[in-house]
Amino acid sequence: MEGATMGSGIWQRARIMITVKTYPELSAKYHETSCVAGMRLDQGAPQHVRLFPVPFRLLNEESQFAKYSIVEVDVQRHHGDRRPESLRPNLQSLKVIERLGTADGWRERFSHVQPLVAPSLCSIKRDQELRGT
Repeated sequence: MEGATMGSGIWQRARIMITVKTYPELSAKYHETSCVAGMRLDQGAPQHVRLFPVPFRLLNEESQFAKYSIVEVDVQRHHGDRRPESLRPNLQSLKVIERLGTADGWRERFSHVQPLVAPSLCSIKRDQELRGT
């Protein structure tokens, strides 16, 4: 996570636009879980993030979020995952702030996504090698 100073075990409030939710899988450790990805919006330039574990169907109804929702949640580095974008959410702290609509050609959604658009696949692979993402 570029610009982040969050160490393992330190909780930090994050504002995230959710863009991906995987199909739930059964887990011996987490019962049922999904991987959720999005863009962190509170660190200056947007950053890709991965939230895990998220037992989505077990969340309270008011904590369940749709894709392109902006949520706030306390997160910490995921000690079991070396990928810099992986964060462990404190789901007790999760709050759905808003859901971005599709009006005006998806303008609101695109304003957050556009800074992360890569010019080429080569650029994405180079970033992967440099950052381990």
